[in-house]
Amino acid sequence: MTHAERHRLLVEALAAAIRPVRPLWPVRARLGLWLLLEALVLLWVAAHTGNDFVRKLGHPDYALEVILFAAAATLAAMLALRLAIPGRRAGPRELALSIVLVLIGTALVLAGEPIRTGYPLGEFLHVGIGCALQTCILAALPWMALWWAVKRGAPMRGAAAGLSTGAAALLFAFALMRIGCPIDEPLHVLTWHLLPALVLTALSGLAGTAWLRFRPRGQRL
Repeated sequence: MTHAERHRLLVEALAAAIRPVRPLWPVRARLGLWLLLEALVLLWVAAHTGNDFVRKLGHPDYALEVILFAAAATLAAMLALRLAIPGRRAGPRELALSIVLVLIGTALVLAGEPIRTGYPLGEFLHVGIGCALQTCILAALPWMALWWAVKRGAPMRGAAAGLSTGAAALLFAFALMRIGCPIDEPLHVLTWHLLPALVLTALSGLAGTAWLRFRPRGQRL
């Protein structure tokens, strides 16, 4: 078989595999829908918490902490949706800004109250594991929605898309837990709110490497 014949057969096979698809909505539209979902989760948390977060929001440090993590989550969601478009990359400025927001928010957590180290181990684990599970639950639906939105596109960088998706859902879950959980002690917040969010974000990146990167139909994993 000549080179020209192989080329013709390849073009015919590719042409036969083409199927019409619906164009993706603009990033802003999809981001707006995702934020609407997060707003609904926020309303549910606000209605079912025993934490007097309204009074706490009068303290600038607490309010700024919640806002910073929510803003970092929003930036991560925007980056994830951009990565679903072939040829688009995560903007280095937005990426750097989201990291800076998380670092400042973490510093505010540490500066909020003195670190308490005299916890009874049983109490620390019992209360903390419950908060870690709540963080996962609050992130689950937004994570699945954003994963689906990214998967509908054609992300070329699965790890980056997975990390951004996980960071968006879990950093927002962290902000929601600051509203839902009455405990403000830094050791509890960092161990049972932030650490699970970071670990699950890393796992989301690993999952993106395997299942989120676009592959043409018929290509082997």
